[in-house]
Amino acid sequence: MTVGEKIQAYRKRLGISQEELGQKLLVSRQTISLWEKDQTVPTIDNLIRLREIFGVSVDEILGFENIEQNNEILPNESYRFTFSKQELNEIYRLQRKSVYKRPIIFTMLCILMIVFFIGSSAPDIMIGFAFGMFLIGVVSHIKGIRAYSKAWKNSTERICKSVYEYKVFENYIGVNIYRGNERIRESKCFFTDIEQIQQLGKWLFLQFGGQSFIIRKSDLKENSVFYSYMYKNPAKTVDIPVPNKWRVTSTLLFIASLLSILGALALVGAVSNANGLFVENMWLFFLLTPIPIASIIFGFILKSKGYKYKKNIIVGFIMTFFLCIYGSFTFIF
Repeated sequence: MTVGEKIQAYRKRLGISQEELGQKLLVSRQTISLWEKDQTVPTIDNLIRLREIFGVSVDEILGFENIEQNNEILPNESYRFTFSKQELNEIYRLQRKSVYKRPIIFTMLCILMIVFFIGSSAPDIMIGFAFGMFLIGVVSHIKGIRAYSKAWKNSTERICKSVYEYKVFENYIGVNIYRGNERIRESKCFFTDIEQIQQLGKWLFLQFGGQSFIIRKSDLKENSVFYSYMYKNPAKTVDIPVPNKWRVTSTLLFIASLLSILGALALVGAVSNANGLFVENMWLFFLLTPIPIASIIFGFILKSKGYKYKKNIIVGFIMTFFLCIYGSFTFIF
């Protein structure tokens, strides 16, 4: 709006005529008319009086404040995404791999333990405990997978009908969801609140506030802020590879943690063959707990450096738990 249009709008908002405004300013009605037609502009004294009458700043009358505000709210990046059913099915297929990975590892470990117990003529209580743990774990994982599949199918239809708008500002990301011509959701996420930006094939998953939002990588700018905040670390970008020494150490500790329980079983079996006391020797499981604990510590070191770390921490906690459980059998039974 021009200065004249603003004066006219403020005057009409107060419900006064040009003549009444002129009386307040001690100028003629024709002067007010010339201002509103942008043929002349008010003097500094008149602008100060207009500020008092309209209750707005001089900068706002002249339009300077609006220019600053527009510069402030202009996003650095702006994207709008719609997703097809085929695209969502592909995302589900990729996510399903990670969902199935944990149950498969759990099942393999349980089968190995059961086979070892049977082969080493372990007491029936140990074999029964291993079978029970296996059945409980299988039921729990099946329920989890079914719940995940049901939730994804229910959300697919909703996502297909929605438009997702992302606006990246200096300190935060604005997420708006539209359905039809109506905005049904508005979220604001400061960069410090980002939980993770995870890469999955052609897409990124922005996670904050316990919610996940899909971003199509092919539509992003080359140096988009979404890349620099992957794994919740601004210094970690997709282009920075994990050094070989870290990757090798991570892999070795991961494998050693998985095998630690089998090593403990082998140790107990060897000692039991000598003294014929199986349950009494279960405390030996505690001797191998430093291996998964080392995996946990190394996982947190990787996290502090901005690299992938979850597999070391997860397997470390799981194996430490099982080693402590089996090691306590000596004192329980």
